[in-house]
Amino acid sequence: MELAEPTIAQAVARCAAAGAQRVVIAPYFLSRGRHVQQDIPSLAAEAAAANPGVECVVAEPIGIDSLMAQLVENRVQAAALHGTAIDTAAAAGAAAAAGSSSSSDGE
Repeated sequence: MELAEPTIAQAVARCAAAGAQRVVIAPYFLSRGRHVQQDIPSLAAEAAAANPGVECVVAEPIGIDSLMAQLVENRVQAAALHGTAIDTAAAAGAAAAAGSSSSSDGE
């Protein structure tokens, strides 16, 4: 959340500039953790205060739904039948390269 753009403030400002009077913020989380319970409502309140006349509403997180369980099952079955959908060798190589380039010992 801290690294993603647009930020809540940026998104609400864009919506306000386009004439929105109500902005619904939909957290893309599976549970009501700290971000959903504290951080997002706080950021939404700040964004609303910075944009007079705009109400910010925070929706419930995605949560666990039977459709989500079905999606996970579909992904597992597809991988079991057809092999992995993600190139694990390429991902491992990229991770290794990132690790060596971010080394703090000067190498």
